[in-house]
Amino acid sequence: MPYPRSFSSLLLAGFALVTLPLLAGMAYTAVVQERLAVQTRQSITLTVKVTRTTRQLAEDISSLQRAAGQFYVLQDPQLRSGMREAHESIRQALQNLRAMPFGPSNTERIRQIGLREGVLYAQLNDPANVGLRRFDSFATEFNTLDRLADQVAVAGNAMVEDQAASLIHRARTLRIVLLSQAAAAVLLSLLIAGLFSWLLGRPVRQIDQAIRRLGAGDLQPQPRVQGPIDLVFLGQQLDWLRQRLRELDEQKLRFLRHVSHELKTPLASLREGVELLADGVGGRLTAQQREITQIMRGNARDLQARIENLIGYSRAQRQLDPLVSSGVDLAALLDQVVRRNDLALRAKHLQVVRSGHAPLLKADRGKLDTLFENLLINAMRFSPEGGSIRIDLRSADGVVHATVADEGPGVAENDRAHLFKPFFQGSRQPPAAAPGSGLGLAIAQEYAQLHGGEIQLCDTPDRPGASFCVHLPLQPELPVVGASASTNASTTATTSAPATRRLPGAAPQRNELADSSTDPEAEWQPTQPSNDTPS
Repeated sequence: MPYPRSFSSLLLAGFALVTLPLLAGMAYTAVVQERLAVQTRQSITLTVKVTRTTRQLAEDISSLQRAAGQFYVLQDPQLRSGMREAHESIRQALQNLRAMPFGPSNTERIRQIGLREGVLYAQLNDPANVGLRRFDSFATEFNTLDRLADQVAVAGNAMVEDQAASLIHRARTLRIVLLSQAAAAVLLSLLIAGLFSWLLGRPVRQIDQAIRRLGAGDLQPQPRVQGPIDLVFLGQQLDWLRQRLRELDEQKLRFLRHVSHELKTPLASLREGVELLADGVGGRLTAQQREITQIMRGNARDLQARIENLIGYSRAQRQLDPLVSSGVDLAALLDQVVRRNDLALRAKHLQVVRSGHAPLLKADRGKLDTLFENLLINAMRFSPEGGSIRIDLRSADGVVHATVADEGPGVAENDRAHLFKPFFQGSRQPPAAAPGSGLGLAIAQEYAQLHGGEIQLCDTPDRPGASFCVHLPLQPELPVVGASASTNASTTATTSAPATRRLPGAAPQRNELADSSTDPEAEWQPTQPSNDTPS
């Protein structure tokens, strides 16, 4: 269906078409009511005429009989005028009755009255017929005329009753027709209203979906708005906004990439100098100098972790690393992640309770390793001294469910909607912890979604702290990595393998941030997940 040029034109057309069936119904009702009113007036007029004419006929027959009796008794010629007037009145009444819609039997009665009255009137005016005795001989004929007039009156009353019954039937039929017509008009109006509601709501829904996708950060699909030209133009404006947001997002990622690249060389030099001081190359250190060196080493390590998080998030956003699919024993991977963070767990006297198992999962081992280590370090950061961290693993209906729960302060209600957004800092931070970059959970969610899964906050009222539930399909639709990706696969496996990661507090590797590539993200994979994401 072609759309009008503007939204207001479509709206006005909708109002007009919706009211059209109702207006047509009202017009039809007015016409039918007028027709019924005319029929009612005609019926009333006929009733009055029939009643008046039949009564007049009976009175005229009586007047003729009375005038004839007076003439025959008194023999006064002037009395003939009374007979003549009665005769003419009878003729006029019969003429009026013939014009009325009587049936064949009553029409025959009217004809018989006319014939008999004519013959009787001629006999009454015969000069040979004189005297009271002769008048008495006409009594039988007058009685016949009275009887026929009464029958005509009865037939007239029956016709009036038939007319009344017909009007009642027509009124009932009209009421049914009008009700049916009103119901049909209302139904048609509702159908037209529904059609125009769909026509009006379709472009609005398309615009709403486009805005929701933009708000959710989905900048790939182009908004398609079908409707009036002004709404199509609004959809084009949304597409322009989408393109601008994509440009800004690319600029942001480019900025993060270049900033991280620019920090690599000075950070490598700084860490190299700190390690040389710690090794006593510049001379033996005093206790105070050794303490300062340890502080510098820790700060450099924290800065390295933040830079790695920035690069990791940038690569996850742009999906630079293809998923290298293999069979992953998730229980063994979780145990390995826990062992790798054993020193940090001991430092806070934390106990990890892991339970459950799951079948082999088709996934990228390196990315799952980063995902669960981010969740574990997040739980370690927010767990109280001497607390416990629970890791549960199970599978059902082709989906692996893993839960990482801590005993920390939990997540504030206002923070839940923003929990997995990059750079978000929750309101309930550990009192002694330094503020982090807020990328750990964002990276974990990105990696979960790359595997066709997701991470949800699944707190339970009967347990303090925060619980994160990871849902991963056993057979996700992963991109096939061919021979061209084998080098990437081996590089990813090497850089993300647990054996190459540093344990917390261990001596750093020399020159691990050396600028060995012109690509700021090449050959530099994160060596330690974020430990500063809000719980």
